[in-house]
Amino acid sequence: MATSGKLLITSIMTFTAVALFAAPALASQAPPKVTTEQLSGEVVQVEGNNLVVRMANGELRTFSNIPDSRRATIDGKEVGVRDLKPGTKLTTTITRTESAVALRTTNLGNGRVWHASGNTVILILPNGETKQYTVKPDFRFIVNGKPASVSELKPGMTVSADKIVEEPKVEISTNGKIVGQAPK
Repeated sequence: MATSGKLLITSIMTFTAVALFAAPALASQAPPKVTTEQLSGEVVQVEGNNLVVRMANGELRTFSNIPDSRRATIDGKEVGVRDLKPGTKLTTTITRTESAVALRTTNLGNGRVWHASGNTVILILPNGETKQYTVKPDFRFIVNGKPASVSELKPGMTVSADKIVEEPKVEISTNGKIVGQAPK
């Protein structure tokens, strides 16, 4: 009986130690933050199924690889992303899911500039993926073997970069209805 009592006490102590050490690790993985908001902005650039919109707050936002099945109602008519024109005003209600991720550094290699403004650059990577980066003002890309700031980049330029730190992952639902007005 004394041996089984010791075994029980040892098991309880082991379980308690595991629970105490595991709890902080589990607590540090916060659940995703989910918010719903209304977004509005004006189309700045359209290329294929990629779209750059100047949001109401002045921020440029990229929407990449929009499926052909995604439709917007512009002046009462359903259109695809390829039919949107610069100057079109858009409004939608979206659900945003934000998950914390560790900062990571990626080796970009080469990319073609699709759009550059302020401290934001949108590149088309060699695999065809369009990706938006927000860089510090002193960040330098390499263009034709020479350093260039984001303000010196022009659409179509081929650039390379060694490090780009990514921000937290944000997913935006595509279920919201998009409505808008064509430019006048």
